[in-house]
Amino acid sequence: MKANDLRRFFAFKTGIFRQLAKKDRLGLRKEYEITMKLYQPDYYEQFQCTASKCPTTCCMQWRIAVDDETFHKWDDEWKEKVKEVEEGRIIELKNDGMCPFLNEKKLCKIVLRDGEGAISETCHTFPREEHEYIGRVERALTPGCPAVLDLLWKQECFQIQKKEEQMEGIAEEIYEINPVLFEIRDWFLDIVNTREIKLNTTLEICFLIALDLYELEQKGVLEDEFQSYKNTTDIWKIQDAIGENGTITEERLEEYNLLFLDVSQIYREQNIYGDFLVPLAEEAEKINGKETECFKTYQHKINKWAKELRNLFAEEISSAIITPGTGQVLDILVKLEWMAMEYAVLSQSLFLQQRKGELTDKKIQKSVCVVFRMMGYADDDIWEYMDNCFDSVIWPWEYYSLLV
Repeated sequence: MKANDLRRFFAFKTGIFRQLAKKDRLGLRKEYEITMKLYQPDYYEQFQCTASKCPTTCCMQWRIAVDDETFHKWDDEWKEKVKEVEEGRIIELKNDGMCPFLNEKKLCKIVLRDGEGAISETCHTFPREEHEYIGRVERALTPGCPAVLDLLWKQECFQIQKKEEQMEGIAEEIYEINPVLFEIRDWFLDIVNTREIKLNTTLEICFLIALDLYELEQKGVLEDEFQSYKNTTDIWKIQDAIGENGTITEERLEEYNLLFLDVSQIYREQNIYGDFLVPLAEEAEKINGKETECFKTYQHKINKWAKELRNLFAEEISSAIITPGTGQVLDILVKLEWMAMEYAVLSQSLFLQQRKGELTDKKIQKSVCVVFRMMGYADDDIWEYMDNCFDSVIWPWEYYSLLV
């Protein structure tokens, strides 16, 4: 099953950034004071919200969750702007897709009146993510924010900063993850950061390795044999075996186009990111699979941003491969498949952008923001998609290779 099977899934789902909304509803709270290992991008502390100057504000056109604690603090006037949905409570946006709490200067009325402590956990946290595991805390900045992309674009190479820090507070939940899964994730990050290998090939290498590790896990020997497997695996030989996979074919172009149209359909219907998506969708409707030469021109031009796009997917490997719901290699495989979809949808968005005019930093960042917001689903929703739209949650190698 391919892109056309997505329609029934995306017809009733719109992305809430990974675990933000669900985190608001966790009931288990633990007080702690302990020395923890802290892992975060080396630019994490440099992040600053640009507020009213943001070109793609997070206060518009996505589902802004309101946790119970915040909701019960608000007065009746503010509560009237909240509605109940399947996932909990969200802010009901205005007809133009803007948050009703934004004033004419694009500043939050809640913060202006009562301070940052009055806004919901989602608003207070985004674009930051923080997950607490036994003995470690991992932080990330999601790429659906222009200010984050400005920082990410400046990095020569995506790197994780590791340090020990005395931490205290109240944890919503502390998760236990098999340590070998962190080792796998870190290995994959090293592979994606290998500049001598093309980005798409590094993703293919990670997927093939994950398939092997899944077999070891099924045999019950993953922990015992992982280090030996890693030591004897030659990624350069895997690259040679895969061969060149950058050629655009009619089948690949058609699949990219279908994926873009299906993923964006519900957003276009609800006029979410409509000013960006509708013109691209109109351009996509003209694609018949014969534009392979045009796509080759796009591939040549996008090489100018090879470093930035590699950093983007290195960040995704770092922050999305392991989340609190990760319990086995199969979860990592599913995340790699979702990442392949992000790669395909982003590639098609940029190709369509290029067909409408020259690519620029601003246009590329806009595409990244919208695509990663559209596809910022929680783990449960990703699994639901895989179960509903494919015969097996483990894709055939041929389809993964087609997408990247």
